[in-house]
Amino acid sequence: VFPLVNAWGFGPQRVSAQPDSNDIKNILPCVGSGKLHIDANHLVKDLPCVKIDVNGIAQGYSVDVIAGFLEEKGVKNYLVEIGGELRIKGYKQPFGRKFQIGIEAPADNSFDEPILQKIVELDKGAITTSGNYRKYHSNGGKTVAHLMDPTTGYPFQNDMISATVYAKDAITADGYDNALMGMGLKNALQFLKHHKSMEAYFIYRNEKGVISDTATKGFYKLFKK
Repeated sequence: VFPLVNAWGFGPQRVSAQPDSNDIKNILPCVGSGKLHIDANHLVKDLPCVKIDVNGIAQGYSVDVIAGFLEEKGVKNYLVEIGGELRIKGYKQPFGRKFQIGIEAPADNSFDEPILQKIVELDKGAITTSGNYRKYHSNGGKTVAHLMDPTTGYPFQNDMISATVYAKDAITADGYDNALMGMGLKNALQFLKHHKSMEAYFIYRNEKGVISDTATKGFYKLFKK
């Protein structure tokens, strides 16, 4: 989706205006994972214009690399965090308690003081969050979020505000939190019923536009008692 990320002003290149329908039509042939394939140890682009945005998994991957290094050194208790993506093993010292992780409530803008929506307690696994309330800009009174729909070429417009995913490692959680955001709440919950290795917590707007939250059955077990 990198061409879309760039076109909508969330990439390294500055844009003077947002793309119109003709721009999107020209970009879409260069978008989509179906235009990539694996050949031995190489990832191959089927078209030269295809470009990859690894921002969605870079932090999760980096967290796992550091966690792996710590385990190689025999560290039994750790919390690794990069950009809000975390991996945990063991217990907080010196008291031997589970690590406590706060999940932020949606803020009106990036300068607001963070408010914790929920607190989870973990002694293993990874937890990451994707949300559309931090990375966005406004255009003509309309909010444009940074998560791109590769099928339409436009930012996702659905009921989701944030998705927090718990998985065995950070790259898995980080890889799926954006995807779950794009699915919308109903489809995301249905998807997780068939992927038992992950649990998730969602903040969303209900039918009346009121901010609400829900979680999978397994994620409820992680909340601080």
